[in-house]
Amino acid sequence: MIKKNRIGTIISILIPVLLILSIVNVAYKIILTEFFGVSILLPVFLCPIGFILAIFSYRVDKNIGAKIGIILNVVVFLIPFIWVIGRIM
Repeated sequence: MIKKNRIGTIISILIPVLLILSIVNVAYKIILTEFFGVSILLPVFLCPIGFILAIFSYRVDKNIGAKIGIILNVVVFLIPFIWVIGRIM
């Protein structure tokens, strides 16, 4: 059976991976969708949740998955800001 902190680690890694796939889809128009703004704004709301889950998982059981979750969530959280600044300049 999967422990609770292990589920938090999996979710904290899964959130940014799915968001990266969504952002890549918007950037390269792989599948045409009408959710351009949603794909760019979702990391601002979902990555803090993944970050909190990763921090909690790291405090309970210091594993490499939690470290990966922390790093991925921080990087994906910054992507919309970099995207907007890059479009302005």
